[in-house]
Amino acid sequence: MLTFEEIVETSKLVMKRIILLSTLIFSLTFLKAQNLDPWTSYATPSTFHQLLSKYNGSFNINVTMYMEEGNAPVVEKAESYQSMLLGERFLEMKQFGKMMNMNFLAITTIGFNNTDQKVTLTSISNMGTGTLTLTGDWDEKSNSATLFGQQTNPVTKKVIKVKQVITFIDANTILIESFDQEGKKPFRKTMQYKYTRNKK
Repeated sequence: MLTFEEIVETSKLVMKRIILLSTLIFSLTFLKAQNLDPWTSYATPSTFHQLLSKYNGSFNINVTMYMEEGNAPVVEKAESYQSMLLGERFLEMKQFGKMMNMNFLAITTIGFNNTDQKVTLTSISNMGTGTLTLTGDWDEKSNSATLFGQQTNPVTKKVIKVKQVITFIDANTILIESFDQEGKKPFRKTMQYKYTRNKK
């Protein structure tokens, strides 16, 4: 036969389990009611994706390349055809034009992960065989994202840290500024892409 103290301890344990179970059931019911179960939240386009969808269409690009110190920047023109992919989840930017008298083709995608709240940009082009992947935080106040990643210098084989700042200036304009850092040197602005909607 159980002692009085054992009965009390058993009762406490049972109550704890009941409370835990009730909390779990309530949490699951609440999440389901709010349509906020993790997988649904992860898969459902958010307000950031709605922002991206504003940039469907044809854009002109002013590409500014910042050469070594003392040299004037080089400005080139390109075009970008942009569309949302996979059920309004990713913005694809297909770019084409001339760079340094060579045909230039590139594909950039911009997305937003609802789970970790990170913006991700990927970029591939006919100027190389690598894939640039950058990830960073969204700042709603400035309507911009600051992303970081890295690539390997084809000449020195050393890693270059890359920073890009994407600013959605208005519904017709996107500015992407790119900075490189080699070794312990400070970040240096290397490229700037200004996308302006083609209204023709």
